[in-house]
Amino acid sequence: MGKSNIYIGEIVKGVMSERQITKAELARRLNVKPQSVDYLLTRKSIDTDTLYNLSLALDYDFALLYSIKKEQTNCDTINNDYKIVKAKIAVEIELDHEDIAKLNLKKRIVSMLNNE
Repeated sequence: MGKSNIYIGEIVKGVMSERQITKAELARRLNVKPQSVDYLLTRKSIDTDTLYNLSLALDYDFALLYSIKKEQTNCDTINNDYKIVKAKIAVEIELDHEDIAKLNLKKRIVSMLNNE
């Protein structure tokens, strides 16, 4: 079994840069000293508890980097173009009798129901 080619410290630096989070801010979020963040950013690997805490602190699922399933990826890295053909939306609005009359909703609702 081979070793991974993932250098987690470098990946964490990249995520911090994307999210514009400083070392001091990450240290605050992790409740550690800034020196600990410096050390973490030089690491090739880290323990799972630290990986979990980093994921929470940076809102990024680092565990997916280690997935053994090729088809599994971070959903934020895929550009899915969805084509919406039809959508139903239910909205609940509380209106007074005067508002209903102003909007002429009764007639519109009745006509919509009759057309279906």
